[in-house]
Amino acid sequence: DLRSYLGDGPLQHYIAVSSPTNTTYVVQYALANLTGRVVDLTREQCQDPSKVPSESKDLYEYAWVQGPLNSNETDRLPHCVRSTARLARALSPAFELRQWGSTEYSTWTESRWKDIRARIFLIASRELEFVTLMVGFGILVFSLAVTYCINAKADVLFIAPREPGAVSY
Repeated sequence: DLRSYLGDGPLQHYIAVSSPTNTTYVVQYALANLTGRVVDLTREQCQDPSKVPSESKDLYEYAWVQGPLNSNETDRLPHCVRSTARLARALSPAFELRQWGSTEYSTWTESRWKDIRARIFLIASRELEFVTLMVGFGILVFSLAVTYCINAKADVLFIAPREPGAVSY
């Protein structure tokens, strides 16, 4: 029954204290489906587990999910998921008590922007990308050539020190 939260438009990503967005519910249901356990309840029992004596509405959230595709891949096998993924309202007691000067409770604010701005990140031109690639390739070839030359002349370049007794003046 997540279709009612999805709506026809794009998902809203603005997080508000007083009104959870459809993205909030989608994430809650995804977490419940991924971390919860499948329980053997009917749809009615899943939507109101307080009627079932062995289930605890206080400890768990229950969600009726569509489930995996059936073997004929046209129908789904719905089931009830019990999870600890919950939503809680993020309200400070300072706002409810209207004691604005109190330092007893933590408070926060929501930002509301009046200006609409955008940042544009430019992509380099094809020519600059090609030059950068060629310079990198040139440095690679040069370093490989230098490494080869040093390795080939290692016996001349890196002479082992002579023993002190074998030196004659």
